[in-house]
Amino acid sequence: MEKLTAPKIEISIRTILVGIGAFFLLKFAWDMKDLLLSLFIAYIVMSAAKQPVDILARKGVSRKLAVLLVFTLFFVGVGLVFSSIIPPLVSETTLFIKHSPQIVENVRSALPINIGSFSLVEYIPNATNKFIVVLGSVFSNTSFFISTLFFSIYLTLDSNLLALALSRITSKEQKEKIIAIEIEIEKRLGKWLLGQAFLMSIIGVTTYIVLSLLGVRYALPLGIIAGLLEAIPNIGPFVAAIPAFFVGFSQYPFLGLFTILAAIGIQQFENQIVVPMVMRKMVGIHPILTLVVLIIGGRYAGVLGLLFAIPLTLVVGTIITEIRK
Repeated sequence: MEKLTAPKIEISIRTILVGIGAFFLLKFAWDMKDLLLSLFIAYIVMSAAKQPVDILARKGVSRKLAVLLVFTLFFVGVGLVFSSIIPPLVSETTLFIKHSPQIVENVRSALPINIGSFSLVEYIPNATNKFIVVLGSVFSNTSFFISTLFFSIYLTLDSNLLALALSRITSKEQKEKIIAIEIEIEKRLGKWLLGQAFLMSIIGVTTYIVLSLLGVRYALPLGIIAGLLEAIPNIGPFVAAIPAFFVGFSQYPFLGLFTILAAIGIQQFENQIVVPMVMRKMVGIHPILTLVVLIIGGRYAGVLGLLFAIPLTLVVGTIITEIRK
């Protein structure tokens, strides 16, 4: 009878070294996650700023002056918007926070069921609080904001940085391929950021107008919440509807019902008109894929995963598509 021998598994020294190198690379990336996040945000901002800068440069404006003009106009525009909405926003938000316990209590006592028994009702405020805390901790960090701003400006100024670096370590054909991939990534990320900003503005303004017409209190902060949460596709609009319903219902039950109907109407307006017109044409990600990557991003990276799942998917998808050409 022939003896059975166990198959030998041989692992080369090179495989071991590659594994060790990959481990330390991942550890380094994790340790430097704040820096990498700052660079990634800066790269997205650069992708959006590069097109107007290039247009000005082609018209004879020096690149440094073009970058200065684009970023200055952006900050002036943001400053004008915020200066006009901050006084009423602070006033309404202060009242909203002050009366929120009473609003919740009014809804609890008015509904014929104990809404506190549903975990979703407990989860949504917690999720919203975590979202606000994370955003606050990231963007209130002065060094993070300043470093991201400087990275954005530097990357926009020196847009051929990758080409110069690659010219020293790759062949001409490889360099051209990588540069083509980078150009396509920049185009898609720039379109995504501009489309996302437009979408958030449209939904925020629409929500504010509709809630104001319905007579719902605190329409301005609720509209801003709806606009900000639009950064999380599919999930954000649902979460944004909860505080609006609570406020409306606390005034009188039928207003709560009208608020939910208004939220559904705004969602349909977004899905049927705004998103096909803006995001799908500019980005081209299928809604099912969007939901899948959001679930994965939220599962493994929390709120930041939800925020950056789509741009990361764009980067990976573009690389795969361009390599297969």
